[in-house]
Formats: sequence, structure tokens, C-alpha cells
Amino acid sequence: MIIAKACVTMKGLVIQPYSWEREIKIDLIKISRCLKENGVKIKKIIPQMLLIAEIGGYEVSIYPSGKLIIKLLEDSKKGKEIAKEVLGCADLLDVLE
Repeated sequence: MIIAKACVTMKGLVIQPYSWEREIKIDLIKISRCLKENGVKIKKIIPQMLLIAEIGGYEVSIYPSGKLIIKLLEDSKKGKEIAKEVLGCADLLDVLE
């Protein structure tokens, strides 16, 4: 499941994948390679801490917990589409079901 809520401090969306069955943990280096192969611009990566990418015209901060902060986006449907792209690179699409 994905939980999406407004982030008032960053003026955007916070998206957090959640699973009852397992801990969500993603490899930021693997994600950055996959996103780059899919044409996404990687702005910064600090392994095991933070990945910043530009996806669909939005700056997206990606954390090892799977949490995403999408700046200046208020449309939760678009936010979930971006989350699917990131979680697909992390082989976590089953979490969405």
C-alpha cells in the first residue's frame, strides 16, 4: 500500500510505501542506475541516505525507507505514478497491491 499526504513544509507530497509482511528498504544506488536507464535525471546521491532525482518535471527526494518527497506537487494521483516508477526500479511493485 502507498500512503500519500501533503507536505506543508516542503509544499509537495510525501509518499510512503508500507507492507504488513516485510520491511521496506531500498538500495539507492540500484534505484539511481535503473532510473537513469529510464531517462530520469539524477541530481544527487548520498548512498544509504538520500537520492534526488527529477521525475516528470518534479524534484523527488528518495530515502532508503522508500519514502518519497515530491516537491511542488499536489496531485496525489501523479505522485503515485511517480512512486510506481521508483518502486518498480526497487522491485517493490507488489507492495502497491
